[in-house]
Amino acid sequence: MAYGLKPRIGSTSRSHGALRWAAVLGFAVGCLAALVVSAPASWAGAMLDAATGGRLALIHPTGTVWRGQATLALGAGPGSRGQLALPQRLAWRISPTFSTSGLPAFRLRFEQPAVLSQPIEWMLQPGWSASSLSLRSHADGSPVTVQFPAAFLAGLGAPWNTLQPSGRLVFQFDRLQWTAGYQAPPAIEIGLKIQMLNIASRVATLPVLGHYELDVRGGPGELALKLDSRPGSALRLEGQGRWRPGGRVEFRGEASASAGREEALSNLLNIIGRRDGPRSVMAIGAPSGAAPPSARTP
Repeated sequence: MAYGLKPRIGSTSRSHGALRWAAVLGFAVGCLAALVVSAPASWAGAMLDAATGGRLALIHPTGTVWRGQATLALGAGPGSRGQLALPQRLAWRISPTFSTSGLPAFRLRFEQPAVLSQPIEWMLQPGWSASSLSLRSHADGSPVTVQFPAAFLAGLGAPWNTLQPSGRLVFQFDRLQWTAGYQAPPAIEIGLKIQMLNIASRVATLPVLGHYELDVRGGPGELALKLDSRPGSALRLEGQGRWRPGGRVEFRGEASASAGREEALSNLLNIIGRRDGPRSVMAIGAPSGAAPPSARTP
């Protein structure tokens, strides 16, 4: 009599079934990974549109989410018309890395010769309870500088499309970090100086109105705003305010003409604020007669 082992048919069937499901799962994971790796650049445009409420748009994107190019345009929001696009294309590259704390992160590198003197990098660190996005300083420690024509602002709609500004805007970032929690309002820490150089407007007869500086500084719960004119400006601007991330901006300022320029700037002063004799009162997020909010500099 011959003795042998009988095959366990039920166990073999279950093993084959597990292998089939593992193969299906592996195929699905592979397809998902391929989709993520080759995700079209248009997805990046959709994410930027959602994050900025339609104020920033990527036109004619090419490449992938991870490495692509597009034309950057500024608009007034959803459904707005008359977007203004920057010359030359914006190029980006996203690569996985680790943060200084050793956690998984992503490095975002952007190049745009028309507005950036050198490429800039962001660090995105996703998390379970909160995610952060920070602007990385240059290797030599100099501020990150972004500049573009003031005419680009007309894409935001009123009142910029009426003023039709010209000149140059220079943004200098000492620091910038944005943090968003899933059950908490966003927090921002920023050190930013905006220089507005050789500013002019089509509603004024003067070739140049002046040069101005807006300082934005503070965080994480409140940012202070301070606007000043440089000496010699025909249109004098000054004001201060504050912004609580997740809330509204409060700002109150005054505009006036330098001696001998009152008639040339009268129409402009009527547009940019509420006239009060020779001056124009500018108010955002607060009654025009209210006292300026305190601007604390951290």
